[in-house]
Amino acid sequence: METGYYEGCGREGPIRCIFLSEFHPVAGPKISCQFPEDYVSKEVFDSISTYIIPKPQIQKCTMTINSLGHKIIGYPIRIESSRYERNMYLFNVCFVCDSWSKTVQYEPVVKKLGEHLTLMEEETRFVSSGSTKLPTLLAHLLHDLNTFRRATLVEGDTVMHLKVLEVRKDPPPVHDYDVPVLIASVGLPRPGRPPRSRVAPGAQSISTSQDRLDFDDEEPFEIDMDSEWDLTTRQLLPLINGYNHVSKLAADTNVEKTLVKSCVHNLVYYGVVTLIPVLKFSNMYRATPNLSRLFSDEEMQQSCLNFVQRGDNKEKPLLQNVLRVLCALQQGTTLRTVCERFANIIGTSFDVRRLVVFAQLHGLIRCLKRYPVYIRNANRTNGFNSRLEVAPGIRRLFTGSHCADEICCIARIDLPTLDQIIEDDPNVAVIWR
Repeated sequence: METGYYEGCGREGPIRCIFLSEFHPVAGPKISCQFPEDYVSKEVFDSISTYIIPKPQIQKCTMTINSLGHKIIGYPIRIESSRYERNMYLFNVCFVCDSWSKTVQYEPVVKKLGEHLTLMEEETRFVSSGSTKLPTLLAHLLHDLNTFRRATLVEGDTVMHLKVLEVRKDPPPVHDYDVPVLIASVGLPRPGRPPRSRVAPGAQSISTSQDRLDFDDEEPFEIDMDSEWDLTTRQLLPLINGYNHVSKLAADTNVEKTLVKSCVHNLVYYGVVTLIPVLKFSNMYRATPNLSRLFSDEEMQQSCLNFVQRGDNKEKPLLQNVLRVLCALQQGTTLRTVCERFANIIGTSFDVRRLVVFAQLHGLIRCLKRYPVYIRNANRTNGFNSRLEVAPGIRRLFTGSHCADEICCIARIDLPTLDQIIEDDPNVAVIWR
């Protein structure tokens, strides 16, 4: 079947076939059972049989073969026992996909299936005896993995659960100054899941995947604090509020900072949290083109108003007041200036800090960061003074690649001290981006 896809395109395809191959003491490598039948022809199998039933050096290793229009994933098994001819039994259960399909997500499933069948073979010779249940087992496995991405196999008193896990790209490194925010708290979808769109009865849906941000209908995503989290995660989750950065989380929980970073990195990978810059009233924020969505998206409007409403205020804030504050955020104006300008509007009606967190996570605004740069100019006097004794060697960080938050964490100084150092030296320029 001709498609526009190609090897390495990153798209996942369904499992087209599952077959059991074994080494016959007389006939050699052969396919004992497959579903659907005759999907992999004898000619194709004979061409690649040396890789399906390989040499001992690569047995019990996950292998992938891309040849003759098929991509085959297997986990070859070798069982040594005197009850077999040649004192050994070789078999391999393989998944067959399209040649262009990404198959890394099936590798743990094939490995677990192979090891499970090894136990069943050692106990009851379930595989080598040519059990009549094998075709039904393969058909059930193919259907459930393609339809539900999970399968449960029951054979006597033995139960095996298989699940195709979602493989994501590794998230960027977690820094000391990053602030984790629970995704469930702001109504964002988990990575890799299409957002849910709601269409009025009788209306035609023309929305794209970016029109709505919500949870998946079948799997609502909520943080269960009573789940069997690891010890570090259980300590961190109650303190993840959208304001505490990694260094503060480590200090408050008395946990090694590297361990906190590893835990947060793991939560980011699985879509539990996302990262934003440290919220400071001296920050500058700039509205993005996505802010226009808040004018027309009623679902986002309600989510925003619910999120920013103060707990002690029973009345919801006015949407127009929220929009006025967001539209006032621009380069050259700090968050403190905006709050002072709209002090009568903000008052006790909504929490401006929660508004900034919500707007950043939904891409409505973006935080502008400061990057100090040391400019060598012989005509300018060196303005560094005794404050350098507080943070020796800080000048080497003024390269334009370290933001102010990062410099504060590395040099272990507070932001006012860094601001004063920058202001005292005319050779230091600041880039906002």
